[in-house]
Amino acid sequence: MPRLLPSLIVTLVFNALIAGFLAGLGFGGGFAVNLVFSQCIGLSIMVLCLGVLRLSLSGLARGVAVAFAIAAGALGGHTLARLLTGLGSSGDGSHELQSMLVGLVFGGIAAGFFWLREHNAKLEVELRARELARLEAEKQSLAAQLRLLQAQIEPHFLFNSLANVAALIEADPKLAGTLLDALIRYLRSSLQRTRAEGGSLGDEVALLTAYLDVLKIRMGDRLAYHFEIPQALLALDFPPMLLQPLVENAIRHGLEPKLAGGRLHVSAAMENGVLRIRVADDGIGLAAAPGEGVGLSNIHARLAALYGPQARLVVSSGVGAGVTATLEMPLAATS
Repeated sequence: MPRLLPSLIVTLVFNALIAGFLAGLGFGGGFAVNLVFSQCIGLSIMVLCLGVLRLSLSGLARGVAVAFAIAAGALGGHTLARLLTGLGSSGDGSHELQSMLVGLVFGGIAAGFFWLREHNAKLEVELRARELARLEAEKQSLAAQLRLLQAQIEPHFLFNSLANVAALIEADPKLAGTLLDALIRYLRSSLQRTRAEGGSLGDEVALLTAYLDVLKIRMGDRLAYHFEIPQALLALDFPPMLLQPLVENAIRHGLEPKLAGGRLHVSAAMENGVLRIRVADDGIGLAAAPGEGVGLSNIHARLAALYGPQARLVVSSGVGAGVTATLEMPLAATS
C-alpha cells in the first residue's frame, strides 16, 4: 500500500493532464468527457502493469506481458468510460479508434514510467544485498585477522612464560607454581574470550588481569598496573581483542625495554554516549620505534567495520614520555 499510493497519485495527475491536453486540441467531447476516458484508461493500465511487473518474469516474456497489459488496460478502460459517459451508442468508429490510439500511446508512456520505477526499486534491493554481502565478507575477514592476531600474540607470550617457569622450578619452586597457575588462568580466559562471539567489557578486563598477573610475576617490581573502570561499565557489550593488543604494545614497546620498568593505567568513562577507554604507560614511548604494527592496524579496521566513522583509535606518544592509546566507540553499537 505505501508504494501503491504514490503510483496512484502520479497516475491521476498524469491522466488529468492528458485530458486537458486533448481538450485543448479539440479532441473528444470536452474536458469532462476526456477526463473520464483518460482516468479509466490510465487507471486500468496502471493496475494491470503493476500486477505484471510484480510477476517473476524476465526478458521477452516480461515485455510481452507488459504489452498485453497496456492493450488490455486501454481496451477495458475505454469500454468502462463508454459505459460511464453513455457514449457507447454513438457509432462513431473513427472517434473510438482515435481514443484507443491515444490510450495506447499515453498508456505506453505510463507503463514505461512504472517499469522504470520498479526496475530502480529492484536495483536498490540488489545494491543493498550486495552491500550486506560485502559487510559480511569484511566481518569474516576481520574474524580471520583476529584469529591470526591471537595466534601471533599467544605463542610469544606463552613461550616466554614457560621459559620463566622452567627457570624458576629449581630456583624458586613456589614462585614457579604461582606463575604456572597464573598462566593457566590466562589461557583459560583467553580461550573462552576468543571463542565467544560477543562478551562484555568485564570479560576483557578479566582477561587482561590474568595476562598482567603473569607479567607481574615475570617482571616483578618493574611492572605496576591499575584498572580504573566504573562497575556500571563492566556489563557493556565489548568486542574481544580490542584492548589486549594495546596493553601488549604498552608492555613490549614501552615498559619491558625500560630498565626501571613503569606503570600501566587502564581507565574507562562514558562521555556523551561514547565509551572512552585509555591505556596509558610511562615507558620509553613509540617515537623511538615509529610505525604501526599488525595489532593497531587490526584495531583500526575492526572499529571501522563494527562502528563506522563514529569510532576511532588515537595513539599519542613522545620519547621517554610514555604512550596513551584512546579507544572511542558509541554505546549503542553492538559487538
